[in-house]
Amino acid sequence: MAIEDFINSLKENPSYHDQIIFHTLSPAKSARFGTLDFKLEPELNTWLTNKNYRLYSHQAEALNAIHKGKDVVITTPTASGKTLIFSLAVANTIARRRKRTALFLYPTKALANDQLKKLEEINKALNGKLKPYIYDGDTPSEIRPRIRNTAHVIISNPYALHQYLDWHDKWSRFFRNLRFIVIDESHTYRGVFGSNVAQLLRRFCRILDYYGVSPQFILSSATINNPVSFTGKLIGRPVHVIDNDGAEYGPKHLILWNPPYIDEFQLKRRSPHQETRELLFNHLKADLQTLCFTLSRKMAELISLWTKNDIKNIGDDQSQVMTYRAGYRPSERREIEKKLRNRELQGVVSTNALEVGIDLGNLDAVILSGFPGTIISTKQQMGRVGRSKQSSLATLILFEDAMQQFLGRNPEYLFDKNPENAIIDLENPYILKGHILCAAAEIPIKLKEIKQIWGDIGKKIAAELRQEGLVKFLPAGLANKSSKRPASIISLNSAFTDRIEVVVHNKILETLSIPQTYREAHEGAILIHQGEKYYIDNVDWSRKKAYASLIDVDYYTDALSTSDVVVKRIIKKKSTNFELFWGKVRATEDYHSFRKKTYDEVIDTIPLDLPPLEFETKAVWIEIPDDLVRKCEKEMLDFDGGIHALEHATIALSPMFAMCDRWDIGGVSYSRFPLDGKSKIFIYDGFPGGIGISEKLFEEWNELIASVLQLLQECTCSDGCPSCVQSPKCGNDNFPLSKKVAILLLKALVTK
Repeated sequence: MAIEDFINSLKENPSYHDQIIFHTLSPAKSARFGTLDFKLEPELNTWLTNKNYRLYSHQAEALNAIHKGKDVVITTPTASGKTLIFSLAVANTIARRRKRTALFLYPTKALANDQLKKLEEINKALNGKLKPYIYDGDTPSEIRPRIRNTAHVIISNPYALHQYLDWHDKWSRFFRNLRFIVIDESHTYRGVFGSNVAQLLRRFCRILDYYGVSPQFILSSATINNPVSFTGKLIGRPVHVIDNDGAEYGPKHLILWNPPYIDEFQLKRRSPHQETRELLFNHLKADLQTLCFTLSRKMAELISLWTKNDIKNIGDDQSQVMTYRAGYRPSERREIEKKLRNRELQGVVSTNALEVGIDLGNLDAVILSGFPGTIISTKQQMGRVGRSKQSSLATLILFEDAMQQFLGRNPEYLFDKNPENAIIDLENPYILKGHILCAAAEIPIKLKEIKQIWGDIGKKIAAELRQEGLVKFLPAGLANKSSKRPASIISLNSAFTDRIEVVVHNKILETLSIPQTYREAHEGAILIHQGEKYYIDNVDWSRKKAYASLIDVDYYTDALSTSDVVVKRIIKKKSTNFELFWGKVRATEDYHSFRKKTYDEVIDTIPLDLPPLEFETKAVWIEIPDDLVRKCEKEMLDFDGGIHALEHATIALSPMFAMCDRWDIGGVSYSRFPLDGKSKIFIYDGFPGGIGISEKLFEEWNELIASVLQLLQECTCSDGCPSCVQSPKCGNDNFPLSKKVAILLLKALVTK
């Protein structure tokens, strides 16, 4: 069915109640082409001619810059041909100088496999000169030495590189000849993961310096607002940016879909998950090959399960729908990717695991079940369609929460504003400590290196490691003294070092961080894995194991928590008509209960007995002026409800300004802070040491609270609702809350 006809059919459906609140058409775009300042090897020219490829203007510009020896980052949109750029650059160099090698790093194994197929095609055109191989945790041990000793191109991921660096002597042939480091989808290396990868790359470059080489970096990224500063932080070098896109695109319909109200007071909307279920079902019935993104593994599994049941009920083949997410076996993921590419699958429900890079063919439509947290991710996911000249459709289904409803009323934030800044923190002491320990295990660290690579904070951490007996001082420098390989215990995904293994019948199902375990795998939780539900019977915190059993129930679970903070040190301060601070705090999160839910209905709330989760981090906080507090007291207003509502709404919009997930931050408000009796609202980084989120909010605070005021004034409810001040994660059951007082406070706080 044509996209235009399908949209009209949705509007004629009896279940349609004006859910389409925004619809625009992104027009088709003609191609612009460029020329090279140098000659490619004849085999590559022949290959391009046979494939009928002409280089877009940005591809030629990037290849020319790489040929001149520049480190580059390519930030053109999805499907603009970034892969061809670095594939040609690497292939051309290796074809000319046969000993040269190149390392390709991908954030996911799916992308690595996709890249291998493309390089194998070029390798064939070059009569086997490239010798590309994947080398990661799935590579059979018996062929690893042959790959290390013969490959000219190795495709891997940061997790694997992290494990291999202390065995660098086995890689000496490959490292001594390394000409390029290619980092694809570099925008994914942000937050905790990115901060870890930045330190990993510094360790890697240190080893390469030991082998006397300094390879050229080629990075690709989704469009971000700070490519120069972000990429410079990531790799530790200045870069040349390629961002003038010359690619061709077909017309794309962009829709915002808002679930209808289901009560006469217009306070409660229909479940977005049920809207997703029905909309996906309608797409599939219209024979539109569709990729549906969800915000969690749990909902990916549930929506897939519900949609399969709907398809089964009309007598169609339910195997046409599959789930895709991290945690599946590599063979399962490859099979799903292949079927999607070959149009052997009609629909796939995925987490953001399919957001980046991998070639999925010419999909007809994409559904985003909920705003994915950033403009960058929204554009990446919507960019999964529109790769051919045919019309395509991208639909964002809004959730009831404040931020998404704000975006629904102000779509210019999504489609007209610049994308966010990507954040990396190079000074998180918890992250640095692990990587300096790893570096000491790889090659003893000279004292001058510590200052040069990690600065003064590195010197402080190195001293702490010596005091703790984890490193020793040798003539060659600081060396590892730990009985364990540091890389085996340092995670790239967390500043929390401890991990919990979920075990079923003595087999490991998956591994979670401590905060994930508190949220998803506490005793009594329902953990969904590969479409199956597992009941968490017991968590042995001392052994770091959660024991689970397969169960068939019709509910899932949500954990609830409350927070508390203690100020350790003020680092920055601003004074206008209020006091704003940024500094170090100690956060305590108390997971006190969890709810059983069927769809979005709460069927039971059960207490939890968990030790508080405590960690030192960074926070931004505002101090409400005393005269404003006295005004509320004098007029008998609900100040406690007002500051609580203001906290909820500010946290709700914070991810728009700090490029983070809601789970990356915590918050708490005090009508009377215990230390000084002042009224304060805190928003803190949800990771030990902090990762730059609260600092970004400190910088953007005035714009943030101006948007919060706009949110509350635009919402049509009278007393507060889930679309403005109520939070489904509130550990105090959204009591007390006063939207009226929150608006009064904001009007006084927003600077003119």
